[in-house]
Amino acid sequence: MSTLFQEHARTLVRTAVLLTNDEELAEEVVQEAFLGLHRRWRRKGPPRSPEAYLRTSVVNGCRSALRRRRVAASAKVPQLVPDVSAEAAVLLREEQTEVLAAMDGLSRRQREVLVLRFFLDLDDRAIADTLGVSRGTVSSTISRALRSLESLLGEDA
Repeated sequence: MSTLFQEHARTLVRTAVLLTNDEELAEEVVQEAFLGLHRRWRRKGPPRSPEAYLRTSVVNGCRSALRRRRVAASAKVPQLVPDVSAEAAVLLREEQTEVLAAMDGLSRRQREVLVLRFFLDLDDRAIADTLGVSRGTVSSTISRALRSLESLLGEDA
């Protein structure tokens, strides 16, 4: 279990940060997901795919936490640590801030599919399994989300 945590916790926290726009909340959600996996493992044995179980738990945990805490659109912007020069870090942070602010204008599902696709690099089937929707829904939601994001960022196609 500790190996699983070491291999996946950082990525899951980043995923949750992108979904909630709140680093502390993201860490709590990931901790709860690992606790849930541990409880499930002890009761029923390991799930078929612990990684998929954790991803689904984190997405669902983010949904629940956002409902409970009613995170405002003006929540703090997560500070992702870039591996670049100070100047590039400033530009990257500005771009991240713009994209995250634009993502606040998307629906919950649109935000989720974009994070799962472009941050976790999941395919349509894995996203559909994680969210409990059809592959067609994933595909159409990604398409609409990208068009909306492009519009919100003021970029021409």
